[in-house]
Order: sequence, then C-alpha cells, then structure tokens
Amino acid sequence: MPSRFETCRRSPLIGGALGLLLMVAGCGTVILNETGSLTRYDRLNGSTEVATGAKLYADQPTLAATRTVRIIPAAFPESISGPGLNSVERRLIANAADRALCYELSLRYDVVSTKKADLTIRSAVTRVELTNVPAAGATIATSAGITIASQLGVGFATAVGRVPIPRIPIGLGSITIEAEALDSRHQQRAAMIWGGGANAFTNQARFSAAGDAYDLAGEFGQDFGTLLVTGRDPFKEPLAIPSWDRIRVTTLGEAPLDPDCEQFGRAPGIDGMVGDYLGLPPEWTDKGPRDTIK
Repeated sequence: MPSRFETCRRSPLIGGALGLLLMVAGCGTVILNETGSLTRYDRLNGSTEVATGAKLYADQPTLAATRTVRIIPAAFPESISGPGLNSVERRLIANAADRALCYELSLRYDVVSTKKADLTIRSAVTRVELTNVPAAGATIATSAGITIASQLGVGFATAVGRVPIPRIPIGLGSITIEAEALDSRHQQRAAMIWGGGANAFTNQARFSAAGDAYDLAGEFGQDFGTLLVTGRDPFKEPLAIPSWDRIRVTTLGEAPLDPDCEQFGRAPGIDGMVGDYLGLPPEWTDKGPRDTIK
C-alpha cells in the first residue's frame, strides 16, 4: 500500500515556528507508491524524518568500495503526467534530477558514461501532482503588485523586481521518484523511494504546471546522491555551508567537477536565478540535457 503524507518537506534552515506555519499554510501531497520500477522493495526502511516522505536502503560496505558510477537518464513516461505536461517539461524534470545527482556523485566517484561501472544508477518518476498555474500566477501578480505599490511610496521600499510573499496554498505540486544503484551482477546496493511536496513558503511560484516538480526533482537528486556517497540517511546529515564548487556548478552554471556530468547540461545560472525570481517556466531558462544523451 502506498504511504500518504500531508507534511511539507522541511528545510534545515527553517525553525520550529516557521515549520509550524508551513504545516498550516499547506503543501503538496506526498505519496510513496511502489510501482515495480525497483528490483526489490523488501529492504527499504522509512526515514524517521517525518517532514519528508522517503524509504531507503544502502549497502554501506559496497558503496564505500565503489569507484565508478554510471547514471541512466531518469525515466518520466507520459502515462505518469498525462496531458498536463509536454515532452519538453517531462525531459527537464527528469534531467533536473539527473544533473543534481551527478554533481553529488562527482564529489566522491568517477562518473562514467560509456564504459562499465561498479554501480549503475537508474531512476523513474512514478507520480506527479502538477502546480496549479492560476494560483501560482496569482501569487506572482500579488507580489508584483506589492512591489509597484512600494515604488509609488506605499509601504516599504524595495529593489527592482517583485517582493517575495508566501504562495497561495492551493494546488502546490509534488513528485515521487524511485531510484536504485545496481552492481555489475544486477544486485541492488542502494535504493530510495522519495516523495517531495512544495510548500507555500520556500518553493518559488512559477507560471508553469511543471514548476514545483522541476524544483523538487533537483532536491531528490541531491538527497539520493548523498545517500550513495555517504551510505547514510541524507535527511539526518548536518547542515553545511555550501562550498565554492557547489555554488559555481549548481547555482552559477559553470562546468561540472566531472566532465561526464556535462551530458546532463549545466544549471541555468544567472538566467535561471532571474527566471526563478520572475516566476518563468523552467523551459525558458534551462537548456536541458545535451543532445548526445542516449
């Protein structure tokens, strides 16, 4: 039976009071369904971090001995989203997961794309709840309206752009992804069922039905990558200040640490940050994976 969560994904930067507000304000529904995309499910255990829906398994000795990994591009069939997302949007969502995952894996392993690897990583989007575009648009419009008012001398002064405000807690998106790492004998060495839901405070509103799923897919990639690199529950890892390499690769869109991660393209960089702030659809700023992906 699938597990259903009405809780929001909690940021480690959010304190208790704001965390309570997130619960009250609303968030995307998270469902951990088992669709059969993994080779086995019997060893997965639920994370004790209740703010995020996740089941996971890690063979720590095997992961510690691993040297090379290969990432199969994530699957996101049309049957999962129906007509609500087009092929470009599905491709960008899947690739956001792959790109974030590749960065995390490059911190420890040699990522390869054409030769045999110690571990092969594969993942699949198994459920998606689309963002309600009118509700997201209303949030963006309200935010812009506050900015215009402030520039006319009403309220507080702002810089250029719009004033970030909590989203209207209606139609917040969510996504569920199943992923595993298989060794050369096709034996499962790590696995995760990950469910994330957008919340009204920390997830940017966009004029796109794919907006929340796109952002959440990147969070999945980071979490699953952390599991594979450390062998530990990623939701229990201590908060760390981002390194310069992380900032320049994942935020500024510079070259990845491992050249083989180029197959998933680069982060949108400054264009992406501006697009996020304005609520633009992901496809306006993200070029997606390189066409060389097979």
